[in-house]
This record gives sequence, structure tokens and C-alpha cells, in this order.
Amino acid sequence: MQLRQQRESLGLSIDDVVHQLKLTRGQVAAIEEDRFGDLPGNTFARGFVRNYARLLQLDPEPLVAQLTIELPVEREQASLPHLTEEATFNVGGGSSGRGRPLQLALVVIAGLIIGAGGVFWYLQQPAAPELNVSTATLTLPEASAPVEVIASFVIASEVASEVASAPAVVATNTTPASAVASATAVIGNGELRLVVEQDSWIQVVDAGGNKLISEVLKAGDERTLGGVAPYRIKIGNAPKTQLYLRGQRVDLAQYSRSDVATLELK
Repeated sequence: MQLRQQRESLGLSIDDVVHQLKLTRGQVAAIEEDRFGDLPGNTFARGFVRNYARLLQLDPEPLVAQLTIELPVEREQASLPHLTEEATFNVGGGSSGRGRPLQLALVVIAGLIIGAGGVFWYLQQPAAPELNVSTATLTLPEASAPVEVIASFVIASEVASEVASAPAVVATNTTPASAVASATAVIGNGELRLVVEQDSWIQVVDAGGNKLISEVLKAGDERTLGGVAPYRIKIGNAPKTQLYLRGQRVDLAQYSRSDVATLELK
């Protein structure tokens, strides 16, 4: 009765209480009307009343203490049948006093044996396969691989071989000028001279279609070559490459686009 009066004084409806406490309307009505026998049990009843009192800003302890008188007597729960000492397991026909410790010891020993057997079985299982990434190797395509895949490997190998075998002359400050001049490669009539400050890819083809040079010159390299004019020339790093035709330097800037010069000289 006290809970209902407090709820009404606070302006709360039963639905408000149901929403806050997550109870049913029937359970809220049973609490307010002291019909605790309609609740699931005495333990639930105490909890419901305590939460309801807190919701209504009341001290729950006096209300819970009053429930000791108002709650119905609950039936005792059925217990498992009790085994007398005479019915306990007795090994060797001895007295029950000696049989109970022996029975406990046998149970403990059996548990240890079962546990040890489980560990032994686990250790006997084959280990899961592991992937060793560090030992992975790259295998070339087999003979049945597509033709285009094989061709790409062959072309890459040929390019690597050509670059590795390309002659290179590195000029150092300690090398005399005469030694450098003698080491400069001369091809054809020597009408063209190339001097490279940084690595630069160069290709020169004469009027006869002869490829006089087609390679990457390293920094400090110099080439002298010539053939049948006109010459079709392509230079990959034009700002760092000097080109001379019959002793006259050619301005590559006017033929360059994105540092690549393409020109024809007669």
C-alpha cells in the first residue's frame, strides 16, 4: 500500500514502473497489493521490493525487513537421496571409517591417470605444418607455360646481358688526359662525340640504318662515333649530356622535351 501511495504522489503510472524495472503489470500490482505469493519466489520478491523502493526514492531496508513477516512459507526443495555410511563404497570389507579415505584416494589417483593419459595423447599428435617463408624460392615457368610468359623471361635476360656486357669508361681525376683520350671508344668516322655528366640512355642510328650506339652511358663516359649522315639521335638525359658534330657543340635544349632530346643531324 505504501509503495502505491508513493508512486501516485510522484505522478508515476504502473506503465512507468514496468518500463523502469522491466517487470510485468501483474507483478507491479502484486507488489503494491502485498500479494507476494503471486511472485516467482521470496528471493525475487525481496529484490523487486528493494528496486521498487529505490525507484520511488524510499529507504528499501524497512520494507524488506517487513517482508519477513508477510512473505509466504516456501516449500523445501527436494534433495538428493542421502547415502548412509553402510551404502558407501568399501574396499576389502573393512570398516566404513577406513573405506572412505581409501575411496577418495582411489578417485584422486584415477583422475591423475586420466589427466596424464590426455597429456600423453596430445603430445603424440603430429605438429601442424609450418610455412617457412625464408626458404621459398622462385621457380621459372615450365615448358607448358604460356608463350608470352616465356618470352618475357627471355627478353629480360637478354636486356640484362646487354647492359652487363656494355663497355664503360670511368674517368677519374687521377687519370691523365692522354690516358682518357686513349680509352675513349671510337666508332666509324668520328663525326659525333658524346660526353655524359650523369647516367644517360643514348641511341644513334645513321642513314644506312646502322645502330651506332644504343645503351646507357655512365657518368663521365665519352663516345666518338660516326657513319653515314643524317643521324637520328635520341638522348634520355639531355641536360647532362653534351653532343658535338664535327667539333661543333649542338644545343640540345631546343630539341628536348621532358629532358629527352630527339633530333636528326646532317
